[in-house]
Amino acid sequence: MAYNSKHVQILDPEKWYNLISDQYKQYHSHLDSFFNLEIFKFLPREYENLDIIDLGAWDGRVFKYFENVSFRKYVACDIAEKLLKKHPGKWIKVQKIVCDLNKKLPFDDEIFSIATSFFVLEHIENIEGLFGEVYRILKYWWKWIIGHFIQRREFEREHWKWKDRMRFKIQQYHYRLEELKKIAEYNFFEFNYQEIVENLVLIWYLIVCEKK
Repeated sequence: MAYNSKHVQILDPEKWYNLISDQYKQYHSHLDSFFNLEIFKFLPREYENLDIIDLGAWDGRVFKYFENVSFRKYVACDIAEKLLKKHPGKWIKVQKIVCDLNKKLPFDDEIFSIATSFFVLEHIENIEGLFGEVYRILKYWWKWIIGHFIQRREFEREHWKWKDRMRFKIQQYHYRLEELKKIAEYNFFEFNYQEIVENLVLIWYLIVCEKK
């Protein structure tokens, strides 16, 4: 376990999100404020027979946006097993799989129509490997939709354990848009993005990587 100069513990995402799995819903209202219906304009209009994979699914916070999508299969992937267990998807067409996005993904080639990753890339050390893996599992002409938050600083978080207050930061990697574009194009994706601005401040990017 690492520490920063102020002796705040630096946890990897798996440990942090498992630790706060019971309290994670308290972050929903803040995180949901970054969402709008822009993501759906990148989906096929008929919304039918889609094979969707959510890479970094957490407790299913993004899943509710797909409840009206007629998908054939929906796979929720996350490294934090305790958090993933809280995912609401209980349908026969929904699978929950614990996997490390820094490693080879446990899926065959070209089996998914849509991949999504919202506020996940900053937790991935092997970012080049992830782009290559998503390209591999996507069908041709289909898309990876990414919500990339502009992280200007590492947020300090607290967790109460009995009477003790524990202070943490999550291990993060700061990727610039230009860097992500270069990696995507190296992996043969067509890279497009949209700036999401709130109160005249650039908050995050909606990125769409299309497999060509």
